[in-house]
Amino acid sequence: MTKTTTPTAESEPRKYQTKKSVATRNAILDATVQCFIELGYHRTTTTEIARFAGVTRGAVQYYFPTTSDVLAASIDHMIDQWIDTYAEELRKMPATANRFSSGVDIYWRFVKHPLFVAWQELQAAARTAPELKPIVDKAAKRYDRRRLEVGREVYAELSEVPDDVYDIARDLLRVALEGLAAIQFGNDTERREQAVLDLLKQMMSDLLSQQQRR
Repeated sequence: MTKTTTPTAESEPRKYQTKKSVATRNAILDATVQCFIELGYHRTTTTEIARFAGVTRGAVQYYFPTTSDVLAASIDHMIDQWIDTYAEELRKMPATANRFSSGVDIYWRFVKHPLFVAWQELQAAARTAPELKPIVDKAAKRYDRRRLEVGREVYAELSEVPDDVYDIARDLLRVALEGLAAIQFGNDTERREQAVLDLLKQMMSDLLSQQQRR
């Protein structure tokens, strides 16, 4: 991503209170996220953001004076969109559903969502982009914290499960599903993916149900 002007005394964080200002700022954030999805990080420039948002380059730089400003705000915005939508789907699970199995299916669907794919690509890009890495590292901590909060809220019945067991279960789920989404099997993909999902559902159910009975 191309750099914008460096911070000055006039580029301290501003508060935009009017409805129009809030709408414009949100439009720029939405446009930046869309650029990540459609163009990728390295082709996301101030010019492209302005084009996607339907505003001038000056407007982008007014709300986000530096590259770091727009990157940090847009990545947080993207994570919030993904987490909020994911949480809403979890909350819609019927009370009669197998909640462990349904939770795996929902997470599997969401790790293939364009917002999540863009987030994974940003993490990969950060390896060779010094200006991006600290922003992604901070966002990753926020992402992990928000996922934990959502899980604890939605699966309140697991409140008695020890934290170490709960953390192992959620980390296993994350590593398995995010890894599965990134793999190109090449042959018989659907069957092999489903076999992994079925095994993972059984493992989650066995591990957490066993802890609930103690």
